[in-house]
Amino acid sequence: MDIQEYQRLRRIVEQAEEVWLTRLADEAESEGTEKSVSFEEMAALLRTHDG
Repeated sequence: MDIQEYQRLRRIVEQAEEVWLTRLADEAESEGTEKSVSFEEMAALLRTHDG
């Protein structure tokens, strides 16, 4: 595979990732914040499970 083909395929992958992340963000936004936790709450939860 030559470098041009690699770069073309890499751009396609990056664009697909961007579309996927945008969809995830849109879904999360549409679900609202009812079930979400703050960063601090998540860090505390992780600390309790690690220790």
